[in-house]
Amino acid sequence: MPNPFKDWARMNRANNEYLQSQGRPTGFFGQLGDIPNRMHEAANDTEIGMKLMRHHQLTNGAGVRGVALIDGAWHVGTYASTSPVYRIQARIEREDGMEAYIATFDSVVAPLHTTRMQQGAEIAVAVDPANPMEIAIDWLRTGQLPPPEGAVPGPGAPGARREPGARPEPGARPEPGASADPA
Repeated sequence: MPNPFKDWARMNRANNEYLQSQGRPTGFFGQLGDIPNRMHEAANDTEIGMKLMRHHQLTNGAGVRGVALIDGAWHVGTYASTSPVYRIQARIEREDGMEAYIATFDSVVAPLHTTRMQQGAEIAVAVDPANPMEIAIDWLRTGQLPPPEGAVPGPGAPGARREPGARPEPGARPEPGASADPA
């Protein structure tokens, strides 16, 4: 028969191990004293969340399309303790004919896209027409740009290699010299 006291003790131990791994206090008074830090993190996440909403509007038609050539990118934090936030310095070339300019902006970058955050890479952007320093990365259009120099193509992309022994896709032509028997 389950013992609720042992279950509570086990949950408490697991919580304390998690808090310790995060460098946070585990005691009651320590956690009370840590509330301002947690509130500060929540406020930062809310601010970034509001910025992401605006970036969503920009990439869905409210912004002027353009391309950014990255001069430098630095990891400066995380959003909601998961996705990295990068500070990007880039040369912005807008499609509306405005003269190219240098801008520095922060953006949440999914771990999948961190390889694009390197000097010389091109990313598609949307720029706020009223504020040219408000820039959002358009990841859908960025995926259509050529990959950065030295990047490995993703599965199914031209030039990608299949794993040894992988079965061909249905309808795919066999490679020259390969056996027609899939087994």
